[in-house]
Amino acid sequence: MREAVSAVLVHADELFVVRRQPHLLAFPGYIAFPGGKVDAEDAEYAFDHPLLREFPGYQVRALCRELFEELGFDLELALARGEVRSISLLGTAITPRFAAVRFSVPHYKIELQRKPEIRPDGEEIAWADWVSGSALWQQFKAGKALMVAPTQCIVRTLASDRSAQRVDPINIVYDHETELPYLELIKGVGLIPVPSMTLPPATSTNALRMGDSGYPVTLVDPSPKDRESYEKLLKTLNKYPINQILITHHHRDHHQQAPDIARQLSIPLLCSARTRQRLEASYGADYLQGVAAALIQEGDVITRWQGVPVRAHYLPGHDDGLMGLAPENNAWFMVSDLVQTQGSVVIPEPEGEMRAYLNSLQRVISLKPKVIIPAHGLPAGETWLLEQVYAHRMERERQVESLHRMGKDIDEMVASIYGGLDKKLLPLARQNVRQHLRKLGFYTE
Repeated sequence: MREAVSAVLVHADELFVVRRQPHLLAFPGYIAFPGGKVDAEDAEYAFDHPLLREFPGYQVRALCRELFEELGFDLELALARGEVRSISLLGTAITPRFAAVRFSVPHYKIELQRKPEIRPDGEEIAWADWVSGSALWQQFKAGKALMVAPTQCIVRTLASDRSAQRVDPINIVYDHETELPYLELIKGVGLIPVPSMTLPPATSTNALRMGDSGYPVTLVDPSPKDRESYEKLLKTLNKYPINQILITHHHRDHHQQAPDIARQLSIPLLCSARTRQRLEASYGADYLQGVAAALIQEGDVITRWQGVPVRAHYLPGHDDGLMGLAPENNAWFMVSDLVQTQGSVVIPEPEGEMRAYLNSLQRVISLKPKVIIPAHGLPAGETWLLEQVYAHRMERERQVESLHRMGKDIDEMVASIYGGLDKKLLPLARQNVRQHLRKLGFYTE
């Protein structure tokens, strides 16, 4: 397990928080506390200040280094000048087991006598300011802030008791032997990473749960890969009940065992007409037997979130029946397999189509949602990811067109564009090349 540190700077009733840049690989667009990874050279340091003696020297060094690099704030100088009232360890956050890379992150509360001069690093920080704990917590509760669970726990605790020296719990709490984790990175949108039969590097599909009290609580794309995952999901749903299931499209990692869940819980299953056709064609006419299946289309209201209608959006390209979801205020957009924050999206045959895919990307970009929620990987702030995927696809298209004009066949194009790709993934790369060629009018099979 890797190590990092986090600094919760406090002055009076205000906390210093940042919003991370949307282009960052880790937690893009999230509200967070400053901090970062522990480096090897951090181990060489020791500190004799009375406020630091009980803490590991390498963690304190990493804290000092990260604060200076990110904010231009010299913690050692502030200590020497007597500008630090106290330092306490609020708790150590541990990355959940489902994460590809896990971290242990001690969060240090640093109470300051006065607000220091701050010079945020614009490469990592999009916005930074002092905010009262109560105001920040209200912002999250209103669905206007993207936060990981430890940040939420700290903000909630300090909002109610700014003198708190300990946050417990600081991690999400669940029994990993019998349940799946349930995260609300946006208030009111629960994310359950369900182990699924998806393509690597992903290992799970995000089953999203949303719906205000009095409206249908909807679970999107439950797809447990085996009986163990199925039972764990059902136990999780005992804590977080649902009224209906929505399937975004017909690929197995978005619906496997979903009809069984619908039958067991006696709830309806929603999907587009094209998705239903493909499900029955691929898995048999009786696949949805005994399920109250309802068809949805563009613009349909599925439920409400934070008092706002959540509507279905048709997003063809990756699949010709794919539906996304977004509240009318575009506070977030669930895009299913339009993009991923881990790995890239394949445009499969025959249901995929490159022109439609690029049009769907542009459509969501134009709506300017505050948060993008993919089916695989964590949500990301703003539309930077979509814009990068669009630019990347257009660059691929230019490469394909150039190689075609040079007389290269598909295998030669794949070798040139996807050099070093795992052999198991070469058929998917060939599909993408053929899809670009179809869009360009160079391939008609």
